[in-house]
Amino acid sequence: MHWMLLVLCLVQVPTAWAIQRTHMAHVFMKPRPIDLFLHQVHAWSGWAILGLVMAQLVLRFTYGRPAPVPGLSPFERMSAAAMHAALYAVLVALPVTGTIAMYLTFRIAPVHSLLSWTLLALVLLHAGAALWHHFWRRDEVLWRMIRKVR
Repeated sequence: MHWMLLVLCLVQVPTAWAIQRTHMAHVFMKPRPIDLFLHQVHAWSGWAILGLVMAQLVLRFTYGRPAPVPGLSPFERMSAAAMHAALYAVLVALPVTGTIAMYLTFRIAPVHSLLSWTLLALVLLHAGAALWHHFWRRDEVLWRMIRKVR
């Protein structure tokens, strides 16, 4: 599920550009069919992200989270917990705000956009931390993410 979330989040980027083109086209002309299709792909992949995140949370609360890597300081453990909580929160908030923007009011779109930039920053920090663990600390964090070892 971890890597499927990454793929679905990557799908969101070009399809979001299509949404912008669709809304700009409404001002001047009829939107292109491909942009309307990509708008739907964006929505459906966002809902798939929400479903995967909810499934991850259910598994996390049912079976517990993976044990921390030995040798982490209390600060590192707290930072990892905060990072995961922030990732989960943003990954839930994005599809919710996107759905509200699509069906109820477009006024929440700036919040949705800010959350997408927040997600990018969190993902870069998450990936940077994994690489730091792999190359600097030389521990098993990155391999656990790749192999999903509990």
